[in-house]
Amino acid sequence: MKNEIVTFIIVLIIFLYFLELQEPLEPKEIVNEKTILNYSSLFFNYKIIRYPTRVEVIKPEENINVGVVTDPWNLNFGYIPGNGSSVKRYIGILNEDKKYSTVKLKAYGNISSLINFSKNDFVLNESAAVEVILNTTFAEIGNYTGEIDIIIKVPKYDFLVVKWNCFY
Repeated sequence: MKNEIVTFIIVLIIFLYFLELQEPLEPKEIVNEKTILNYSSLFFNYKIIRYPTRVEVIKPEENINVGVVTDPWNLNFGYIPGNGSSVKRYIGILNEDKKYSTVKLKAYGNISSLINFSKNDFVLNESAAVEVILNTTFAEIGNYTGEIDIIIKVPKYDFLVVKWNCFY
């Protein structure tokens, strides 16, 4: 009888753990400025950093006025020729809690099909730099907007951390 109860509890914990692995829901609206959301579930704490992003894909032969965006939160790609051009922006991610954390990046909006990340779904040690790459190979001329979310997931309990390698 004791073994059955222990087995049931273990199966229940595993079920609840996998239930918690669901992705956060897609945002209902695109943000206009950098926004940080914190929330908790039964097993995890989440921090979602939401960045607005945009690009105007123009004809390759159009003249482009060059400008520099210096806002550290800005993922505005400006004007990009629609001839397969590629532009990069960088996001620095810091492990503020100094705990085992996983990171997932997601792009939303009509710009999402143009966005790729140099790395995604990774364990965040102390910090990481991720390239956000916008490619216009398959883009039509026009304006594209959306947001890029950084989802940082931290287990609330040490037993949820599966370590195949040393973390620190």
